Amino acid sequence: MIRRYLLGELAEADQAALEQELLINRSKFEQVWAVENDLVDSYARGEMSRADRERFERHYLASPLHRERVAIAESFLTDIDQAPGEAAEVREKVPVVPWGRRFPLRSPRLVFGVVLVMALLLTVGMVWSYIERVRLTSQIANVQKETQTERAFLKQRERELESRNQEFEKEIADMSRRNEQLKAELEQLRRRQTAPPTVLSFLLTPAPVRSEKGLPQATIPPLAGKARLLMELDGANYANYQVILQTVEGREIFRRRTGKVRLGKDRQFATLPVKAGELTKGDYILILFRQTSDGRAEEIDRYFFRVS
Repeated sequence: MIRRYLLGELAEADQAALEQELLINRSKFEQVWAVENDLVDSYARGEMSRADRERFERHYLASPLHRERVAIAESFLTDIDQAPGEAAEVREKVPVVPWGRRFPLRSPRLVFGVVLVMALLLTVGMVWSYIERVRLTSQIANVQKETQTERAFLKQRERELESRNQEFEKEIADMSRRNEQLKAELEQLRRRQTAPPTVLSFLLTPAPVRSEKGLPQATIPPLAGKARLLMELDGANYANYQVILQTVEGREIFRRRTGKVRLGKDRQFATLPVKAGELTKGDYILILFRQTSDGRAEEIDRYFFRVS
């Protein structure tokens, strides 16, 4: 993997993961350094395959620092290979333009200077790696701290939401109980409204003198609901009865057919239902008629009463 990384063959995700590991793992950094030295040595000696050489030149040598390092390695290896007393080793190499020709470093003083520069570069790289490692560690610590703060905030928010949820549930329960109470009260009102209304009955007695100038014989309060006026019959049985209601001044209020009811064993009454609002304050005359067998209407009695 390290070799593929140095030759630019790793995917971006794997490359980023390896670089992240290099910042926090010293042994991995040293391992990469060793593999990189082997690659540079192999290139400088011409021992790479053509495909690896092309990838090496395209990716690794794209950096000016890397080109300088390879040039120093080629010069150093050339000086070693041409040292006195050693037989020249013949190798079949891929024809390339040696980097040593571009940077002729034959003097031992220059070689020593180059080695010193490499050592300085290595030291700078190690210092830079340490600084990056410290910076990364600090960033990780900050991220962990922010994560803990965010986690504490979320827990606090969760407790607040749970408390508000309990309050809402309590309010809903109170509203539900209140709703039940209102339903019960409404049901009671409905029962009161649907109960059969009380019908007041008023017994009218005939006037002693059949005259519209006679004094009223009965007093009826203003009606707030239904009522009925009762007029006792003389025992004669007629099929139909009719009443005319008018004021003492003679203004007719209404005329209606009416029926009769039996109260007790021997008493019969003609009935006149009236509604609230039909009788206002004042004096009234109620004239009761019976229908004879030949179809004529015959007056039976007159009843005077007052509404006050």
